[in-house]
Amino acid sequence: MPDTAMRADARWRPQEQLSLPPLVRDWLADPGSLTARLRLYGAFRVVPREDRIMRPTLAEQQLLGRIGRGRALVREVTLLVDEQPMVEARSVLPLASLRGPNRGLAHMGSRSLGSELYRRPMARRDRVWVRHGAAPSGQTPCWGRQSRFIKRGRPLLVAEHFLPALWRRVEEMDR
Repeated sequence: MPDTAMRADARWRPQEQLSLPPLVRDWLADPGSLTARLRLYGAFRVVPREDRIMRPTLAEQQLLGRIGRGRALVREVTLLVDEQPMVEARSVLPLASLRGPNRGLAHMGSRSLGSELYRRPMARRDRVWVRHGAAPSGQTPCWGRQSRFIKRGRPLLVAEHFLPALWRRVEEMDR
Protein backbone atom coordinates (compact mmCIF):
# COMPACT_ATOMS: atom_id res chain seq x y z
CA MET A 1 0.00 0.00 0.00
CA PRO A 2 1.45 3.44 -0.86
CA ASP A 3 1.10 4.85 2.66
CA THR A 4 3.76 2.60 4.15
CA ALA A 5 6.34 2.98 1.39
CA MET A 6 8.43 5.49 3.34
CA ARG A 7 9.23 6.22 6.96
CA ALA A 8 7.18 9.15 8.30
CA ASP A 9 8.91 12.53 7.92
CA ALA A 10 7.03 15.71 8.84
CA ARG A 11 9.25 18.01 6.74
CA TRP A 12 7.95 19.36 3.45
CA ARG A 13 10.49 18.79 0.69
CA PRO A 14 10.54 19.79 -2.97
CA GLN A 15 8.70 17.08 -4.87
CA GLU A 16 11.70 16.29 -7.07
CA GLN A 17 13.85 15.43 -4.01
CA LEU A 18 11.82 12.36 -3.06
CA SER A 19 11.56 8.99 -4.73
CA LEU A 20 7.82 8.29 -4.62
CA PRO A 21 5.89 5.09 -5.36
CA PRO A 22 4.38 5.37 -8.88
CA LEU A 23 0.74 5.63 -7.72
CA VAL A 24 1.62 8.30 -5.16
CA ARG A 25 3.70 10.25 -7.70
CA ASP A 26 0.79 10.11 -10.16
CA TRP A 27 -1.50 11.83 -7.64
CA LEU A 28 0.98 14.23 -6.01
CA ALA A 29 2.48 15.41 -9.30
CA ASP A 30 -0.88 15.83 -11.05
CA PRO A 31 -1.10 19.50 -12.13
CA GLY A 32 -4.88 19.35 -12.51
CA SER A 33 -7.74 19.82 -10.10
CA LEU A 34 -7.84 17.34 -7.22
CA THR A 35 -11.57 18.02 -6.94
CA ALA A 36 -12.15 16.95 -10.55
CA ARG A 37 -10.05 13.84 -10.07
CA LEU A 38 -11.83 12.79 -6.87
CA ARG A 39 -15.21 13.19 -8.59
CA LEU A 40 -14.19 10.33 -10.91
CA TYR A 41 -14.29 7.96 -7.91
CA GLY A 42 -17.77 8.73 -6.57
CA ALA A 43 -20.02 11.36 -5.01
CA PHE A 44 -17.77 14.22 -3.90
CA ARG A 45 -18.42 16.51 -0.94
CA VAL A 46 -16.47 19.10 1.07
CA VAL A 47 -16.91 19.15 4.85
CA PRO A 48 -15.54 22.35 6.44
CA ARG A 49 -13.78 21.75 9.77
CA GLU A 50 -12.41 25.17 10.61
CA ASP A 51 -12.22 28.68 9.19
CA ARG A 52 -10.28 31.29 11.14
CA ILE A 53 -8.18 34.39 10.75
CA MET A 54 -4.70 33.89 12.19
CA ARG A 55 -1.01 34.23 11.47
CA PRO A 56 0.33 31.44 9.27
CA THR A 57 2.93 29.16 10.82
CA LEU A 58 6.54 30.23 10.38
CA ALA A 59 7.03 27.57 7.68
CA GLU A 60 3.92 28.80 5.83
CA GLN A 61 5.10 32.40 6.08
CA GLN A 62 8.40 31.43 4.48
CA LEU A 63 6.66 29.62 1.62
CA LEU A 64 4.34 32.57 1.01
CA GLY A 65 7.11 35.18 1.07
CA ARG A 66 6.67 38.74 2.27
CA ILE A 67 2.87 38.66 1.90
CA GLY A 68 2.69 35.69 4.29
CA ARG A 69 3.88 37.68 7.31
CA GLY A 70 0.44 39.18 7.87
CA ARG A 71 -2.76 37.53 8.95
CA ALA A 72 -4.44 34.91 6.79
CA LEU A 73 -7.67 33.02 6.48
CA VAL A 74 -6.82 29.43 7.38
CA ARG A 75 -9.39 26.94 6.16
CA GLU A 76 -9.36 23.25 7.04
CA VAL A 77 -11.69 20.81 5.27
CA THR A 78 -12.15 17.11 4.66
CA LEU A 79 -12.85 15.92 1.12
CA LEU A 80 -15.24 12.97 1.01
CA VAL A 81 -16.01 10.49 -1.74
CA ASP A 82 -19.18 8.47 -1.16
CA GLU A 83 -19.20 9.88 2.40
CA GLN A 84 -15.75 8.45 3.19
CA PRO A 85 -12.89 10.84 4.11
CA MET A 86 -10.26 10.73 1.36
CA VAL A 87 -8.24 13.95 1.78
CA GLU A 88 -7.70 16.45 4.56
CA ALA A 89 -6.79 19.91 3.31
CA ARG A 90 -5.50 23.12 4.88
CA SER A 91 -5.56 26.33 2.86
CA VAL A 92 -3.70 29.47 3.89
CA LEU A 93 -5.06 32.54 2.15
CA PRO A 94 -3.22 35.73 3.17
CA LEU A 95 -5.73 38.52 3.73
CA ALA A 96 -3.68 40.63 1.31
CA SER A 97 -4.38 37.97 -1.36
CA LEU A 98 -8.14 38.14 -0.78
CA ARG A 99 -8.65 41.69 -2.03
CA GLY A 100 -10.41 42.71 -5.20
CA PRO A 101 -11.47 39.90 -7.55
CA ASN A 102 -9.99 37.24 -5.20
CA ARG A 103 -12.30 38.18 -2.30
CA GLY A 104 -14.70 35.35 -3.22
CA LEU A 105 -12.04 32.86 -2.08
CA ALA A 106 -12.77 33.96 1.50
CA HIS A 107 -16.36 32.68 1.35
CA MET A 108 -16.11 29.08 0.12
CA GLY A 109 -18.22 27.37 2.80
CA SER A 110 -18.75 23.78 1.65
CA ARG A 111 -17.56 24.52 -1.89
CA SER A 112 -14.23 23.21 -3.09
CA LEU A 113 -11.40 25.74 -3.26
CA GLY A 114 -10.15 23.81 -6.29
CA SER A 115 -13.31 24.70 -8.19
CA GLU A 116 -12.31 28.37 -7.87
CA LEU A 117 -8.58 27.91 -8.43
CA TYR A 118 -9.23 26.23 -11.78
CA ARG A 119 -11.84 28.78 -12.90
CA ARG A 120 -10.70 31.51 -15.28
CA PRO A 121 -8.41 33.16 -14.75
CA MET A 122 -6.87 29.91 -13.57
CA ALA A 123 -4.45 29.94 -10.68
CA ARG A 124 -0.89 28.90 -11.49
CA ARG A 125 0.72 26.28 -9.26
CA ASP A 126 4.32 27.47 -9.04
CA ARG A 127 5.77 25.23 -6.30
CA VAL A 128 5.02 21.77 -4.88
CA TRP A 129 6.41 20.18 -1.75
CA VAL A 130 5.65 16.67 -0.45
CA ARG A 131 6.00 14.76 2.80
CA HIS A 132 5.02 11.52 4.45
CA GLY A 133 3.70 12.30 7.92
CA ALA A 134 0.67 13.05 10.02
CA ALA A 135 -2.53 14.45 8.58
CA PRO A 136 -4.12 17.33 10.54
CA SER A 137 -6.48 14.84 12.25
CA GLY A 138 -3.48 12.82 13.42
CA GLN A 139 -3.86 9.94 10.95
CA THR A 140 -0.35 8.69 10.33
CA PRO A 141 1.47 8.15 8.22
CA CYS A 142 0.02 9.54 5.02
CA TRP A 143 1.33 11.29 1.94
CA GLY A 144 0.89 15.04 1.71
CA ARG A 145 1.35 17.66 -0.96
CA GLN A 146 1.64 21.38 -0.35
CA SER A 147 1.24 23.70 -3.31
CA ARG A 148 1.77 27.41 -3.67
CA PHE A 149 -0.73 28.87 -6.12
CA ILE A 150 -0.74 32.32 -7.66
CA LYS A 151 -4.25 33.62 -8.38
CA ARG A 152 -4.44 37.02 -10.05
CA GLY A 153 -0.86 37.74 -8.96
CA ARG A 154 -1.44 36.83 -5.28
CA PRO A 155 -0.05 33.74 -3.49
CA LEU A 156 -1.89 31.18 -1.39
CA LEU A 157 -0.98 27.75 -0.01
CA VAL A 158 -2.95 24.52 -0.17
CA ALA A 159 -1.78 21.45 1.77
CA GLU A 160 -3.55 18.17 0.99
CA HIS A 161 -3.08 14.97 2.97
CA PHE A 162 -4.09 11.83 1.08
CA LEU A 163 -5.68 9.40 3.54
CA PRO A 164 -5.30 5.60 3.34
CA ALA A 165 -8.94 5.24 2.21
CA LEU A 166 -8.08 7.05 -1.03
CA TRP A 167 -5.40 4.53 -2.01
CA ARG A 168 -7.77 1.65 -1.24
CA ARG A 169 -10.50 3.25 -3.40
CA VAL A 170 -8.11 3.91 -6.29
CA GLU A 171 -6.73 0.35 -6.20
CA GLU A 172 -10.26 -1.15 -6.08
CA MET A 173 -11.61 0.96 -8.94
CA ASP A 174 -8.54 0.82 -11.16
CA ARG A 175 -8.37 -2.99 -11.16
